[in-house]
Amino acid sequence: MIYKSLKHAGFVAVILLAISCNGQTNSGNKQIPQSYLNIIKQQCANPDIIEVERKEEGIYEVDFICDGKVFEIVMKENTLLYTSFGVSQEEVPFEIINKKLLKSYPGFVLDEISKIITPDTSFLKVEIIKEGIEQNVYFSLDGKWLKLKPVDVSQKWDFQNITQNKMYVDAQYNFLNPDSVYEMPELLREISGLAIADSANIYCVQDELGSIFQYNIQRQEIVNSFRFTDVGDFEDITIFENVLIVLRSDGHIFKYDLDNHSNITSLPLPVKTLNVEGICYNNGYLYLANKDAVINQSNDKRIIYRAEMHNLSKLESYLEIDIPELSNFLTSHYPEIGNTTIQFNPSAIAIHPKTNEIYILSAEDRIIAIYNKQKLKNVIPLSSDIYYKPEGLSFYENGDLLISSEGDKNGFVKGSINVLKYKKSEP
Repeated sequence: MIYKSLKHAGFVAVILLAISCNGQTNSGNKQIPQSYLNIIKQQCANPDIIEVERKEEGIYEVDFICDGKVFEIVMKENTLLYTSFGVSQEEVPFEIINKKLLKSYPGFVLDEISKIITPDTSFLKVEIIKEGIEQNVYFSLDGKWLKLKPVDVSQKWDFQNITQNKMYVDAQYNFLNPDSVYEMPELLREISGLAIADSANIYCVQDELGSIFQYNIQRQEIVNSFRFTDVGDFEDITIFENVLIVLRSDGHIFKYDLDNHSNITSLPLPVKTLNVEGICYNNGYLYLANKDAVINQSNDKRIIYRAEMHNLSKLESYLEIDIPELSNFLTSHYPEIGNTTIQFNPSAIAIHPKTNEIYILSAEDRIIAIYNKQKLKNVIPLSSDIYYKPEGLSFYENGDLLISSEGDKNGFVKGSINVLKYKKSEP
């Protein structure tokens, strides 16, 4: 029988704010905003709040006990996103769900069932586990398979109008309709970077684990992994000859020799920021994309550095990204979206093998800026329905583009790799 047990408590996430039921922390006398407390009290008149986590995206996750049962409530911008609580097998169509799990996920053990309630629907989240790897699958309340869209995603761009725009039409890729989409296994839900090995294999890294994962797109599974260090904040990966180079967010790189697996070296690069997310190799140079502004420089600028592979200690400023220029480009070339202000914090960089144009991706804005000979050529908005959190870029030699996208933290959306075929420009 696949069902094991239902967890009723035991929260293991890091507690950022330990608060009592009146919303105060044990130190600093901080409070949950009253508007969020009001939302919680609409769900439970007398909640016993046991844990609060405030995430960078402005999301509040609050765990509380109500009438002896543990609930999690997730809110953003004074709005309820969803409420979650554990349920037993007697409260769900367990036989139907269990039969489907046995057929589709042989060898997995059911770990926990939760009911998710959003403002407009309800469904079941089922956590299953195999060999220490967890995976989330979803069902309707009557036990049918369910494919979800993220409950917290803001569509910044109006694609009904953008798709008719000349700049968008003339782009060399159909960004709204990827030719192939590969959903990542749970281990790569937080895929943060990718590098192409060959037509069938892609090297991937994820945010937290010091391992490189070899994903086979034909078999649609991880076929190998290479450990290069312990945990960290790993943002991107590139390949030079037969050496994989992984970027940590503080500018530290790790080299993994595929010909000699014991040959693992590391090197801090002299970047003037502690937040670097993009790396790529091209024609003898290693390129780095700073996510944040360089220390003691304007917050409106982002710097692309490069260094010769044989002299990585000597970085040079190669390209200066002017964020107001990007905003003005969008306003003037995409009049249908009106005036817009963007942040543009680069999360990936890649160089087109046919045109030598530089593609720079910003996950927060969901846009790609394209530079030709260090001059801005185009800015491409991306749809949040397709690219939930785009973090990685890479090109096949024929010009086909790969964009990897992280899934959401709660498992509603899987990580993905999107393949876009190259449309050659007319001569």
